[in-house]
Amino acid sequence: MVKDTPRDRDGSGAETWYYMSMAKPAKPWVKVGGTIVYPGYGVGVVQEFQERVLNNEEKRLYCVIAFSEAGNESKVMIPLDNIQGVGLRPLSSKKCVDEALAFLMKGEPEILPSWKDRFTAHGEMLSTGDLPSIARVLKALWLLNTKKPLSFREKKMYQKALLLLASEVGVVLTRSRTDAEAQILDRLAKSKPA
Repeated sequence: MVKDTPRDRDGSGAETWYYMSMAKPAKPWVKVGGTIVYPGYGVGVVQEFQERVLNNEEKRLYCVIAFSEAGNESKVMIPLDNIQGVGLRPLSSKKCVDEALAFLMKGEPEILPSWKDRFTAHGEMLSTGDLPSIARVLKALWLLNTKKPLSFREKKMYQKALLLLASEVGVVLTRSRTDAEAQILDRLAKSKPA
């Protein structure tokens, strides 16, 4: 028999999942209708919680997250006991967004000379999903592109970094992703190449 999962305890009428550790319960933050960030995917909305049976006996609760970017819609199911493991997090604060945008104009990212080392380092930074790392990758690739055209793989990484940054900046600053992207590109254009 499966234990009943905590639902509707916050009085909002929405299902709420409470992440429980062996030590103490953490503050609830994943809610149906809530906006979250999933590293590598970007900003999504929690649609529902689903219970699934595995191996004909074990039941697991999943968080279903919907992503809608540039006309593409996709859904991802994450086991609730693995939310921290995949890096799911709440939206960044306005202060964090402002710092990331300021970095695009005045910050100086580290640019590794070896393409292979640079690609690996940038991939690791993007996988963290935090805004400052994404801004560093974007600026580094933008600066490289001012000197010589990026390789196909680095162009794809640049596009991904721009999408991830613009989607979160747009939601936090209550703008469309297109407006946020224009603001980001404007800041990059106003920065001085090293």
